[in-house]
Amino acid sequence: MKAKSILIVVGMVLMFGSDRGHALTNFHDDAVIQEGDVYDYVHVYDDATVDMTGGIVTHLTGWDYSIINVSGGILGGLGSLEFNMLNLYYDAVVGSVGVSDSGTLNMFGGNVDVIMVGSTKTANLYGGIISDYLMAASTVGIYGYGFQYNPLAGDYRGGQLTGFWLDDTPFSIDLFGNPGGPYGGPIDTYSHIVLIPEPATVLLLGLGVLMLKKRS
Repeated sequence: MKAKSILIVVGMVLMFGSDRGHALTNFHDDAVIQEGDVYDYVHVYDDATVDMTGGIVTHLTGWDYSIINVSGGILGGLGSLEFNMLNLYYDAVVGSVGVSDSGTLNMFGGNVDVIMVGSTKTANLYGGIISDYLMAASTVGIYGYGFQYNPLAGDYRGGQLTGFWLDDTPFSIDLFGNPGGPYGGPIDTYSHIVLIPEPATVLLLGLGVLMLKKRS
């Protein structure tokens, strides 16, 4: 699994690559994690905004009403708890993303191995790569066009969704499915996905409805 390889890289750097690593760091105010920074576990609290533009972090977690923006660097794991918001951009590389409590994930770019969205949580996907799978027990909005779902494809028993992001980049996402659990019950990721077509497609669909009404 790529997620495991990312964690191994992060661990090796923390052990041997820098004396700037920290066992636990708490941010209560705005901060930047940049190239050359190395952290083990980072927690972000209150209404602080942390921008990660580079560096290496084993695990980064947002609490309260904080905001975490990741546009670069390498993350072993990224978590959203309470009312935190996670935003992924550009060259972010993340092993796994977990959205819990009432957290929100907005993915505009980057490369993530695994995304897990729990109940009552929200994720909005506008771009980027999900290289292993997406698991969802709550709403995941996918913005793009040309959507195709094959329930028999993919490696995680939930089918495979393909299409194009709004910038015309093709995507392919394996969906997690497990009729018998775990996590207290069955998981059917596709049933929680909302496909949101590009504005032009919405306009064409609207015009088509109008034409049908005129003919009737």
